[in-house]
Amino acid sequence: VIKGIFDLPYNNMSVKGFSSRHDFAKDCFMLSFCLMGINSVDLFNAREFDGENIIYYRTKTTDRRESDKAKMVVRVNPFIRPIFDKYYKGGDYVFNFHDRFSDEKQMNRAINLGLKEIAEELGLDNIQFYSARHSFATIAVNKVMINKYIVNDMLCHVDKSMKVTELYIEKDYSVINDANDKLIEYMFLG
Repeated sequence: VIKGIFDLPYNNMSVKGFSSRHDFAKDCFMLSFCLMGINSVDLFNAREFDGENIIYYRTKTTDRRESDKAKMVVRVNPFIRPIFDKYYKGGDYVFNFHDRFSDEKQMNRAINLGLKEIAEELGLDNIQFYSARHSFATIAVNKVMINKYIVNDMLCHVDKSMKVTELYIEKDYSVINDANDKLIEYMFLG
């Protein structure tokens, strides 16, 4: 599904000088997935870019993290840089989203309406913007084998027991079965 969204052609329609909700939603979904699951509110409010990294303070958890205010430093991978540059503004805010939306709620609404169009096009029931964040975590742990503790930090979760992170990651039983096979091979077949 993620690759389907990324591979989906743009409709290249313009509304009042801005890309369509469809194309905007696709771009924001791609940005979120490739920028460690960044939320739409944090995309909207991002204020710092040093030429390589977006530096932001995660809105959802900044109040609960006195030590670092939920600071995130996310390197913009060259793969996503063309999409990043498409919306890059500089100045008070990293992105030009303030030129189009009065607040992050309007932006999130437009993204989810665009994702509804994308879901219909792909024959899916529904896609929410937060699916990028959840998919990022699930694929990182289950397919790329990135340690859950690292993914927890990538998500900037407050809960060190990782209960919230566990909710993000779809259970993949093949990981534990592969581990069991390795243990048996080591003990009895090696």
